[in-house]
Amino acid sequence: MSIQQISRNKFDSLNIEKVGFFPERAWFESTEMDIAGTVIKDPIDKDWSYVVLAKDEDDIYRCIESEVSLTSQAEAESKIVSTMVGLNEQGTFKEKLYSDSTETPDEEEQVVITTIDTQIKTYLKKHPEKMYDLSPRKFEELVAAILKDMGFDVELTKATRDGGRDIIAYIKNSVCSYLTHIECKKYAPENKVGVGIIREVMGVHQLRQATKSIIVTTGFFSKDAVKEAKMAENHLDLKDFNDLKYWLQKY
Repeated sequence: MSIQQISRNKFDSLNIEKVGFFPERAWFESTEMDIAGTVIKDPIDKDWSYVVLAKDEDDIYRCIESEVSLTSQAEAESKIVSTMVGLNEQGTFKEKLYSDSTETPDEEEQVVITTIDTQIKTYLKKHPEKMYDLSPRKFEELVAAILKDMGFDVELTKATRDGGRDIIAYIKNSVCSYLTHIECKKYAPENKVGVGIIREVMGVHQLRQATKSIIVTTGFFSKDAVKEAKMAENHLDLKDFNDLKYWLQKY
């Protein structure tokens, strides 16, 4: 068989860009091409994913194919082997971080990203409009990854929880602990965040006694929302599409 299962040690011996991977459960390698893959379990959503990587011109293996939200390890292993066999048969591969189809896909199919690594953040720096193609959950993961790079300890809350805080972030030192709640809204440019979201977030802020709350959106805020937020400006920050572009400039 052209695809063989390998050990973690052999997989780790490859020059693989692994920034941001969740815990890996199985590893594979092609005997015909410079491609490898791993099956991953998401510790937050408890589902399974796989990532196929290929050796780039700089000899670093990077993601070229992936799929998320699989129901079991067996399904993920079956699909990764099938994908890698298909690449072997083609004899070539094409990087697909994003789908450029002219058709309008379902929200869950818009973008397949299992990791929000430096490569993807660099891509979004150059193409910030691609943030609109992210699923809401992957947008939350992007914001969490950026905050982690800023020095926060971050925790994504469960996808099924009530609104008010998608990400819990801390900065701790020997003197104090700074708790921040982040609510993420993946909106289209014309769909503005309104007053209701401001009040919802501030309600959770007061209940949970956070130091600061932040609402981050791919869209923008209505005039009434900005006015409402001014009343709590010591406790609430608003970050829109332009702020996200600024955050991505560091990559």
